[in-house]
Amino acid sequence: MSITYTISPEERLIKAYAKGIIRASDLHPFLDTLLADPGLVPGLRGLYDARFAEPDITILQLAEVAGKVRQLINRGVGRIAIVAQSQATYRVSKTFMVLARALGIDVDVFWELEEAESFLAEENGESRTGEKPLPH
Repeated sequence: MSITYTISPEERLIKAYAKGIIRASDLHPFLDTLLADPGLVPGLRGLYDARFAEPDITILQLAEVAGKVRQLINRGVGRIAIVAQSQATYRVSKTFMVLARALGIDVDVFWELEEAESFLAEENGESRTGEKPLPH
């Protein structure tokens, strides 16, 4: 139904929020808009918050969406975290994860927003405990 997003250069983070029934016809325009956004720069990570969304999408459509997400990776976006609340959203997100990983996309699915944020922070050189590695 609706997907909105913000890009925070300070956090190096794209935050997308999905609400309602989400179909491929929602995801493709969202990704097209994001790909055209001048704020899309290398080094960003992605958080897709689907806690208030329900999927209505086929596996073939998921594969097409994964192909378009690959374009984000080609533009320098790093890992992506998906947060799901319902069983259906979690299952579809896990299916997307498998398809996306086959394309080389670093993505994972979480039940809790905090877990997703920790996963994204790891790419910044922080561990889940907030510790940073020593420079080499």
